[in-house]
Amino acid sequence: MLATEATELRHDQKRQGGGTEKSMPDHMDHRSGNGSDDVLNALDELESVLKENAESERLLAKRIAEVRQARHNGREWKGILGDEDEPGTVQLVSTILRRQSEASGYLRRSLVVALRAEGQSIPHLFGVTHQRVSNLLRRVAQGNAAAGSDD
Repeated sequence: MLATEATELRHDQKRQGGGTEKSMPDHMDHRSGNGSDDVLNALDELESVLKENAESERLLAKRIAEVRQARHNGREWKGILGDEDEPGTVQLVSTILRRQSEASGYLRRSLVVALRAEGQSIPHLFGVTHQRVSNLLRRVAQGNAAAGSDD
């Protein structure tokens, strides 16, 4: 999912009163020089997402059992999925993956900036290529540039 789609989805959820999910920042302001605080914020966000996902995963496990039973009883997929309460099985899977992806991306971007500020070898610590680190840093810089244009 693109960042713009994720942002749009969060805004849609807020307009619809979509739960108690906290919104992750669309960009981070590293001009303040407190990258480690951004990492702590990202860790807090990830922890919150893990708790939300645990609830969603319990519901998903229940739904899977119900879907499986309905299919064993000979029902067609259209009827099974169409009769589900909201959020449906597929929606739950998408929500769980989206939350985790956004929170882990926020953490990775925050860590890259904090580690770079400490002069650390990011590819070695992350187990990724220099290209991947460059892409993460470029995204952070683009987010900061967009934040600066909002002033």
